Amino acid sequence: MATPPPHPNTPQGNPFAPQGGYAPNGAPAYGSYGTQDAYGAQNSAYGQNPYAQNPAYGQTPHTPAPAGGYAYQAAPPLTPACRICAAQPARDMTIRQHTGLLVAMRFSKMEGPFCRSCATAIHREMTTKTLAGGWWSPVSLIAFTPLTLLWNVYVRTKIRKLPQQAMQSPTGIVMDQGKPIAQRPLAYVFLLLPLLWLAVYFSN
Repeated sequence: MATPPPHPNTPQGNPFAPQGGYAPNGAPAYGSYGTQDAYGAQNSAYGQNPYAQNPAYGQTPHTPAPAGGYAYQAAPPLTPACRICAAQPARDMTIRQHTGLLVAMRFSKMEGPFCRSCATAIHREMTTKTLAGGWWSPVSLIAFTPLTLLWNVYVRTKIRKLPQQAMQSPTGIVMDQGKPIAQRPLAYVFLLLPLLWLAVYFSN
């Protein structure tokens, strides 16, 4: 039996396919890739990177540096502040103190940075204590106390190179410099040392 020919008005292909460019759920219709949607937004055209990052909100896009130079300026060097009063200028330094006992020794130090005022106060205090209490051990008498005093003399030259503060301390802390070392009675205790050793010698 022969198959009857198809009716001339019957549509060819899938009868359930969307017709006239219509797409369900608001998706772009076939063939409209790279066109504008119903709200006027441009869809990604073929050949563009869909994962390209756009500049974040509030940020400007990156622009290349101009030819022959950099687009940024170098930051000014940071100036250290005093660890005691936060004043500037300050300088790194270490001030030492030595105490010699009969059967023991003690080493102390204060590390900067210090401004001129605070460094002067600490230097006078620790050097005076070394002159007063650094001689009461044989090893301290021969080695450690003289070396400590020589070190503090070197530190004193660094303190003198520091300029005075142009303004008061931002923290309000002000160290009392006190009298100079030469005007402190404790700085002359070491002169009694020979008399003490002579007294011990003759008492035996």
